[in-house]
Amino acid sequence: MVKSMTGYGRGEYQDESFSFVFELKTVNHRYAEVAIRLPRFLNPLESRLRQAVLSRIARGHVDVFITASYTATEGRSIKIDKGLVKAYHESLKATADLLGLGASAMAEEKELYFIAGQPDVLTQEDACIDPEALWLHMEPAVREALDHCDAMRAAEGANISRDVSSRVDLIEQKLAVIEQEAPRTVAEYEQRLATRIQELLERHGGGEVDENRLIQEVAIYSDRVSITEETVRLHSHIKQFRKLLEADCPVGRRMDFLVQEFNREANTIASKANDSLITQTIVDMKSEIEKIREQIQNIQ
Repeated sequence: MVKSMTGYGRGEYQDESFSFVFELKTVNHRYAEVAIRLPRFLNPLESRLRQAVLSRIARGHVDVFITASYTATEGRSIKIDKGLVKAYHESLKATADLLGLGASAMAEEKELYFIAGQPDVLTQEDACIDPEALWLHMEPAVREALDHCDAMRAAEGANISRDVSSRVDLIEQKLAVIEQEAPRTVAEYEQRLATRIQELLERHGGGEVDENRLIQEVAIYSDRVSITEETVRLHSHIKQFRKLLEADCPVGRRMDFLVQEFNREANTIASKANDSLITQTIVDMKSEIEKIREQIQNIQ
C-alpha cells in the first residue's frame, strides 16, 4: 500500500509523578530526517526515540515534540550555596548594626525565608532518573502516536494512489490512440510523396513513378518516424508503475524515476511524429505525466 509522507500522531502517558506527551508531524523530504525537541532530563533516551520513529517511517522529514514533567522526589536534590547564605546573613547583621537595631531585630524565621528566596541560594540539580524506568511508560505512548501517524499517511496514500492510477489509465488510453494513428502517417507520407513525384515528372515532360525507388524512400521515412521502441518501453514502464502502486514498501523514488522515463518516451515520440493528432495527444499525455509527478512527490 502506497503511503503519503504527510501525517500527524499523538500519544500520552500520565500518572501521579510522571506525565509525557509525544507528538510528531511528518512532511515530504528526499530522505528520512528526524528532528526531536525534548526536555533535558530525557536526553539519554533521544537515540532510542529516534530509532523508534525511523523503524516506522522510511522517508520524510519528521518533527517530534515532547513535553514531559517528573514530579516525584526520587532522584531529585537541591543544592545550597553555603557561601552565599553566610554572605547574606553577614550582610543582614551588618545592616542591622548600621541602623543600631542590634541582632535582636532580626527574626530568625523571616531571615531564613528572605535568604532562601534570593537568586542562586537554592538551585535544583539535574535529577538522577532511571531512563529505563521512564521508557517503560513512554514506549506505549510513542507507539500510539506512530500508529496514528501511520494511519493518516496510509489514508492519504490511498487517495494519491487512486488519483495517480486514474491518470496512468488516461496515459495508456492516449498511447493506444498514438499506436493506432502511427501507421496512417506513413501511408499518408507515401501518398504525398507519390503525388509530388508524379507532379514533378509531368511538369518536366512526363514519365512514370519508379515504384522501387518510392518504396525505398517510404521505408527510410517509416524507419525514421517509427515509434515502436518508445511505445513498447512506455507500456513496460506503465506496467512497472502499477506494480509499485500495490507494493508494501517505500516506492516514491522508484516512481519518480519511472515518471521521468514516461516523459522521456513521450518527448521522443513527439520529436519523431509528423502528425498533428499525435502531437496533440502527446501534449495531453505530458499534462497527465506532470500531474502524476507532482502527486508522487509526497509518496514515501
